[in-house]
Amino acid sequence: MLFSKLFRSEEKKPPERRQRKAVEQRDRTQKTRKHHQKIDVKDLRVGMFVVELDIPWEESSFMFQGLELQSPADVLALQQECSHVWVDYDEYTLNEDQPSTGLAANTNTGFTRDTGVMVEDELDAATEVHALASKAVSDLFAEIRLGAEIDGGKVKQAVNGCVDSILRNPDASVWLTRIQAKHEATAQHSMNVAALSIVMAKSMKMSSRQMEDIGVCGMLHDVGKTSMSTEVLAKTGPLNDAEMAEMQRHTRYGRDILLSTKSVMSGAADVAHSHHERPDGLGYPRKLSDDDIPIFAKIVSIAEAYDTMTINQPYRPAISPSHALQELYSQRGKQFDEDLVIQFIDAIGIFPPGSIVEMLNGEVGIVLSNTKDKLRPRVIMILDAIGEPTAQRIVDLSQMDTDDQGNIYQIKTTHSDGAFGINVGDFQRAGLRMG
Repeated sequence: MLFSKLFRSEEKKPPERRQRKAVEQRDRTQKTRKHHQKIDVKDLRVGMFVVELDIPWEESSFMFQGLELQSPADVLALQQECSHVWVDYDEYTLNEDQPSTGLAANTNTGFTRDTGVMVEDELDAATEVHALASKAVSDLFAEIRLGAEIDGGKVKQAVNGCVDSILRNPDASVWLTRIQAKHEATAQHSMNVAALSIVMAKSMKMSSRQMEDIGVCGMLHDVGKTSMSTEVLAKTGPLNDAEMAEMQRHTRYGRDILLSTKSVMSGAADVAHSHHERPDGLGYPRKLSDDDIPIFAKIVSIAEAYDTMTINQPYRPAISPSHALQELYSQRGKQFDEDLVIQFIDAIGIFPPGSIVEMLNGEVGIVLSNTKDKLRPRVIMILDAIGEPTAQRIVDLSQMDTDDQGNIYQIKTTHSDGAFGINVGDFQRAGLRMG
């Protein structure tokens, strides 16, 4: 529900299974209508089933008539649009003696992401792992350009370090994908795609072996670009037909390189060949149908598109992470697998670590890590309300932290890297200073 509210696409009709769900929820509402209880939205609690709003459903941002509150973010979404609602108390017993457990009572911040390691404690280790892995990829691509064979052992060693770090805390690795390398852009992009793919695999509860495999696939998905001319890769203007055809051939080049390498899992060749295929059949090079695209290729294609949109390219500037997620969401079921897009957003967060965010009060910070509440991450505040540098401190939005005026911090919007003169990479290299 939360994703449909934040990233709703007006052009896309819900697929058949979601239409069935909507009908089921409307039927459920009609059957239990006599059991409705009107309550103030401040008294909403996770677990309640909302059957009626104080505004028409069609005028709200919610997709279905009938809504189960599954997270504090769902509660917040209703509180932002309504003053009171009706709940079905057959579905959730209303106990007058039970105190309200609205958002302010949410004490499970989840900022260690179920690993036991806070992002601040993992960031140094993750930085070292990513630096070593990025160098390994850069050296690998340089060697391939000179005709050398891929050293599968080195690739797996680099990926294993990333997997270990992500298992401890995935937010640290997502943060590091926001740092843009000035050189070896293809190698940095490959490293970012590997990390994002592993984070997604972790959220899907894949095994460590599967996480390592998809990391290898992500790291090598663009290896075919080593066979392309630098003129085409670095061109800042639109590609002509011949150049576009050459660009699209990198998928076949990658497949051929990886098929000739015995020390790399065979699935990596499939991903290199298929990561630009689309569920709607309009991808390349083979225009595969949805069911024929390997799941690892679907995952890598989402990670690849997100990273491409959020880093500066020769032909266009970066967009903010949240805008990139909105674009992924709008293309679900067309360019990207629908369910996997939702999974990706859930894995990295609506405000991914490393995002530059502006608060309602004008203060600016960088997202440090996610919490259980998708709309309320932990943020390092770095600029005050008039745009001046301030003592860096962590604000936990899920704990309803307040500013100097007593107002609860809330994110107004996100910005791309470079906004307000903030470069996330420079900030990271300078070190985290908390006060």
